[in-house]
Amino acid sequence: MGRIVVALALGVLLAALVGCTEPVELHAFVDPPRGNVPYAAHIVCTSLPGTYTYELPDGTAITSKESQLDVTIDQLAWTARVTWTDGHQVRVEDVAAQGTNAPPLILAPRLNGDAYQGVMRPREATLIDFTHHPGGLSGPESGVVYDGAWRVTSIHVEAEGKVLCGAIMEDCVYTPPWEAGAYHALYRGQVWENACLVYPLYTTELASNGRPYAPEALPGYIYDGARNRNVLLGVEFPEQTAAIIVVVEDDWGRQTSASFPFKVAATLFWDWGGSDPDDPHDKPTLFKNAAFFVSSQADSFYYRRNCPEVCGIPGPDRIYFLSEENAEAAGKRRSPSCSAY
Repeated sequence: MGRIVVALALGVLLAALVGCTEPVELHAFVDPPRGNVPYAAHIVCTSLPGTYTYELPDGTAITSKESQLDVTIDQLAWTARVTWTDGHQVRVEDVAAQGTNAPPLILAPRLNGDAYQGVMRPREATLIDFTHHPGGLSGPESGVVYDGAWRVTSIHVEAEGKVLCGAIMEDCVYTPPWEAGAYHALYRGQVWENACLVYPLYTTELASNGRPYAPEALPGYIYDGARNRNVLLGVEFPEQTAAIIVVVEDDWGRQTSASFPFKVAATLFWDWGGSDPDDPHDKPTLFKNAAFFVSSQADSFYYRRNCPEVCGIPGPDRIYFLSEENAEAAGKRRSPSCSAY
């Protein structure tokens, strides 16, 4: 009987001791946690008896008894998972590292390949070039500065004097020879990468392929020599400032944008498109008095430019027509709520 009591007491004591055992804790981190990607680092874990499984971002799983693992941080936001077990207990810890790579630096573009040109002439073919050109005898540094791959995803040109119902009426941008997603431009017999063509202050109707009509023959664009497609035909403009707005994407998928002001010279009497500038009935008009029509791709109606419905169309969604005839040829109908001119 005494032996049984002693055995029971020892059992209770052992149970109490087991109940007081400290739980196993796993701590893990990346050393160093920040750096210029790609860089060498280590996953460092609490040293424990058992095995570690390291699950890396590329899907690789490495099992080892070592509490450290050499890794390469090859993403800007890099994460991995560490699982430890001794066959009975399991602990899991996530680790992370961050790339400190600088995004692209966007400097002002070159116009027409000239580092010193700072003024655009209205309705004249103008090359906007964001390829990097180092500073030197040819002029100051320009374009996109970056040590990896990058691409232009959009270029917009917004003249301050072309505001309709609170939104800029953008200049048309061309990337001949047209290719989906590509920003390049045929200019003076050469295709310039990371570039586009504009004809400052020129906004045209959209052709059946969804691209703006071209003011001259451009590969990939429709040029209509029989019918005028310039929405602002006969409109004169004073000297003003236009913003060239660019967005570039780097090899990590980050997007960086910048805006650069350039002067646009005033239109001259032969720029505005009239047939006889000396005819008092054939004079150029100011933008605020210009007669054109507005719709959107999703709208079956078109509206004269001063109809209230125009203000309800977001600026980027607006499409324009020089005449009712052109709007109706594109399948639009005159708005019954806002009669045309």
